[in-house]
Parts: sequence; structure tokens; C-alpha cells
Amino acid sequence: MGKTVATTLEWFFRSKPNGSDALDVQFLLSSRKQPRRVQVVLGEQFGLEWTDFKIERRTVIIVHGFLSHGQETWIRDMEKALLEWGDVNVVIIDWSAGSNTWNYYKAAVNTRIVGYQLSKFIEHVTNATTIAQPSVNNWGPLHLIGHSLGAHICGFAARELKKRQNKWTVQRITGLDPAQPCFRKADTSVHLHKNDAPFVDVIHTNGKLLTSLGLGLPEAIGHVDFYPNGGKTQPGCVRTSYFDYLPIPTTVIQRAICSHGRSYVYLTESLTSATARNCSFWAHQWNLTYRHFLQIIAEPCDENICSEMGIRAEMYNQRGNFFVATADTSPFCANSTDVIEEIKKQLQQDYFGHTED
Repeated sequence: MGKTVATTLEWFFRSKPNGSDALDVQFLLSSRKQPRRVQVVLGEQFGLEWTDFKIERRTVIIVHGFLSHGQETWIRDMEKALLEWGDVNVVIIDWSAGSNTWNYYKAAVNTRIVGYQLSKFIEHVTNATTIAQPSVNNWGPLHLIGHSLGAHICGFAARELKKRQNKWTVQRITGLDPAQPCFRKADTSVHLHKNDAPFVDVIHTNGKLLTSLGLGLPEAIGHVDFYPNGGKTQPGCVRTSYFDYLPIPTTVIQRAICSHGRSYVYLTESLTSATARNCSFWAHQWNLTYRHFLQIIAEPCDENICSEMGIRAEMYNQRGNFFVATADTSPFCANSTDVIEEIKKQLQQDYFGHTED
């Protein structure tokens, strides 16, 4: 079933999107000097000159997922944390016109269209900058952050820019629990993959099989894949069953995706921690087994042998899969042994039958 859906999705994606396919996607810009968002519109009246956008800065683009929108609290929190962390351009992509539908498959198909529109936005910024500042040669890094379906949108946009050989290309993509339904058995050209950018880091927080209510991809797809608390179920999140999903009210969905949403909570907290310099989400190299977890969890961690989950992940040379321990409530960054026993219990449940791997 999963492979059939993935193959059908690939068939839809073979045709190149064009202007007639365009969705009502909003591009909302902010900065330290201009924290109130300003919307720009693709076309002749682009309006970049009315913003505080500076190409020399790092530009961070945030893309939401299914049944979401650009005004979500978590996006506001991440935007605020980014502006406190550094002098950056922040761009919020609101594609709620294509994501707020109960037809998940339709939203999945829309990711290609939105990815194409995002690439056109980046191309517009490139052209506007080249015209306004023809001698500019200090292009700041471009970092895309996408949650769930938004992660795959980021991959599409980056691949499209490569095809066009755009002057300004994506240096980093952070995938926040990239969506599993429709994408798990699909070709790498359809979902986010490490080939999409020089550095792709992924935070897996709900990477179970779909039959076990997993919303995120369980497989490693980046240069660095972080599996906080094993990457399946997050501490403090309510455990549910299929019966809870039958009525499908919004409140039940929000509860069900608690683990799925922890990915963006962890990234935002990594920003606030980096600003305050008070904690690091240290990550041990991990082979994804319970036995190896028992071996590594008691080992000391520092920048020479470990990596760090979150905004500072790009500062480390280590590549591969990593285990991160977190607390069950905010602040989640907890560099202590207090949370280990609870995580052990959680992993015994999540990895039942794998304790002898």
C-alpha cells in the first residue's frame, strides 16, 4: 500500500509545476530592525525594497506542515528566537491555502507546487539584489527549515534552484520530523534527502511505522540524523490508539502529534540555549539499537566526540545517526542523568523485541 501511494505521488511529480498551478502562498519577511512581518508578492511589484532584508545576513526560511499556517505559535516562537540569536533575515512561508485540507494526499501533492514557488521567491530575491547591488559579492548563507510536509517542500525548492543554477543556493536544510505518509517508500527525488544541500540535518521525533501512528520518517535521510529519546515517542507526550482518531477533531489531532511537534520545540530551545549559552543538546553517535543506547548513554560528551542537535549542528564535523536525551517538560535541554531512567523505560516500549540487538 505504502509503495503504491509513493509511486502514484512520484507520477504526479514528474510534470513540472507552472504558473497556472500556483497556490496562494504568502512570503512574510522580518528582521531585528523590522520585527513586524512585511509581505512581498512574486511579480513585477516584488516589494523587497520595503523590507529590511539584507543579502549579507544569514537568511532563514521557515515552512510549516499539514493543517498548519504561518501564524502558528511555534513559528512565532522560532522567529523570535532566531532574531534574538543573530542578525538574520527571517522568511515565513504560509502555504495554508494548500495545507489546510482534510485531504492529506492533496496536501502532499501540493508540496511540489509550493517548493517550486519557494524557489521562484528565492530567484526573485536573487534578481532584485543583483539589480539593486550589482557589485555585491557577500551573499549570506541560505538556511531552510521545514516541519513535516514543509521539510519536503524545502527539498523540492533546493533541487529546483540547483537545476536553474541560481546564483544564491541553499547551504543548509533542517528537516523537523519530515512527513512519512506518502513519502516513506518514495524515490529520493520526491522527499528531503542529503543530496539537496551541502548540509542536511534532520530531527526525528515521531519516526514509528505508520501502522503504529508514526507521522515522521524513521529512516536516516540527512548528513546528520538526530533521534531524541530514540526518535519514536517523546517524553511527556500522551500515548494514543487508533480509536482516538476516529472522530478526528482538531484537539485530538493536536494531542496525537505531540511527538511530531517536539521537533520544532527542540530546535527553538536550541536557539534560546545558544543565545543564553546555558545548555547544549549533546548527541551521541548511535546505531539505532537499544543495546547500543545502554552503552552510550553513560558516556561523557563533548565537542570532540559528539555532535549537537539544533541550530549549532553545522558547527560539528561528525556525520551519521545520533541519540539525544531530553527532559519531558520545558526546558527540554537537560545535561544530567536525572532523565535517563525514564528514557530507558520509554525505549523498552518503543524498541520492544530489540533489546537483544
